[in-house]
Amino acid sequence: MTPLALLCEIIVLGGKAAAVSFRDNPGFAPLLRHGFVREAGVLASVVCNDCDEAHAAPVGFEDGRYGYYCPEFGFVALDRANVQAVLPDSRLLIDRLFEATDCKRRKQTPVHDRTWRIGSLETDAGEIMLYFHPQLQTEEDARELEHALSREVRSRWRLIVTAIGTLRVAEAQTVRLDDLAALDAETGALSFLAQTADLVGVPRKNKGGRPSEHGAALAAIISDRKKSGRALPVVNGEGKEILAEFKTRHPLERAPSLETIKRHLRKSRPSS
Repeated sequence: MTPLALLCEIIVLGGKAAAVSFRDNPGFAPLLRHGFVREAGVLASVVCNDCDEAHAAPVGFEDGRYGYYCPEFGFVALDRANVQAVLPDSRLLIDRLFEATDCKRRKQTPVHDRTWRIGSLETDAGEIMLYFHPQLQTEEDARELEHALSREVRSRWRLIVTAIGTLRVAEAQTVRLDDLAALDAETGALSFLAQTADLVGVPRKNKGGRPSEHGAALAAIISDRKKSGRALPVVNGEGKEILAEFKTRHPLERAPSLETIKRHLRKSRPSS
């Protein structure tokens, strides 16, 4: 599971989550290290499995120890790590999504309730507005989002990023966070796996000219590196990595120049 797929799971919980449930997942450490999730005290309750029927038990603090209260067994002590709670940091996530694009008009607070405006992206065909709404699974979710969008200036192109569910809403396209972006575990930066213009259906201008002889091979390498989380945020550094990988995959072919690779790489990124 990728770090962003795990982050989606945590977001969907809608509040505090038990850190112990995610610590064994390799994607959890980078989320915590880079602030996508943060420690948030202790859980309000845990599940007591000591009784004949499992039940929720409130967490308490007694004689310098954390634990839970069970009607049958009284106070049951637990290690602090077992009751540690974490919360997703929505504001930081929106900041990182904003930084991954050439967006403008970032809003520092939610548009309304759980809906955030990531920003606007200029294209030749018009402005794309990007929003984040944690889930789009039910008609109630859709109504909540539509109510928030009714407070915004109308735009022909809208992309809604979610943690779960891609229910279609009026005049907008939806995409899951982990399908849209990848997290660099070392730097904490996000990179987009697809261009927002393609996701919302903005028509491309045909600039003519002969297609690049290396286009298909470079597109495959760029896509694979994004999906695996190996892509570097700096174009020059990533271009060199792609060049080395091209030579490994296609040892009998003439390798493209670094400038050619960088041109293809910029075109694959939303800010290009």
